[in-house]
Amino acid sequence: MDDLDSRDEEKLSSSGTLKDRHLLLIAGAAIIVAGLVYYWVQKRDPGEAPRPEQVTEVPEGSRAVTLYFADRSEETLITETRMVGIGKAYVDQIERVLRALLDGPQEEGISTIADGTRLLNSFYDSDTGMLYLDFTSEIVAGHPGGSSAEYFTIAAVMRTVSQNFPEVQAVQFLVEGLQVGTIAGHIDAYKPFFVSDWR
Repeated sequence: MDDLDSRDEEKLSSSGTLKDRHLLLIAGAAIIVAGLVYYWVQKRDPGEAPRPEQVTEVPEGSRAVTLYFADRSEETLITETRMVGIGKAYVDQIERVLRALLDGPQEEGISTIADGTRLLNSFYDSDTGMLYLDFTSEIVAGHPGGSSAEYFTIAAVMRTVSQNFPEVQAVQFLVEGLQVGTIAGHIDAYKPFFVSDWR
C-alpha cells in the first residue's frame, strides 16, 4: 500500500510540474505579446493619420484639338489639328487651346489674330454657358483692319472654342479687362457673340 501511495504521489507531483511549466510558458508568451503591443502603441501616435506619399509631379495628358486659321488667300478658314497639353481645370484647358491658336499655324495657313496678342485671363460661367476672354490690347491696336479680316479674327476664336468646348454657348471679348465696342470698326463686339451665329 505504501508503495502505491508513493507512486501516486510521484505521478501527482510530476503532473503538477508539467502543468506549472505549461502555465509558465503561456504566461511568458502573454508577457512578450503584451510588451510588443505596448511598444507598438507607444511608438505610433494615435492622433496622427498615416501620411500619403508625396507626389512631386502630377503627370499631365494631352489631347488633339482643332484650331482655325485663314487660308493663304485669306478667303476662308481652314483647320489644323494639334496635340495640346491639358490642365485639370476647365478654364486651364480653354486657355491652353487659345494660346495655341494665338501662337499661329504650324502647318499651312495664316493667323487671323494680330501678332503679339496674348490671352490675359478667362472665366467660364457654367450656369449661363458664357465664356469671358480677356486679351491684351494688341488684338485691337495691331489689327490690320478691314471687315473680312475682323470677321476672320472673331470667327477663328469662336469656331476654335465651339469645336473644342461644346458646353460654351457665348463668348464675351474683353481687352485689358474692359468691354470694347469693336475689334476693327465693323462688327459690334460690345455684346457677347453667340456660338450658334458663328458656326
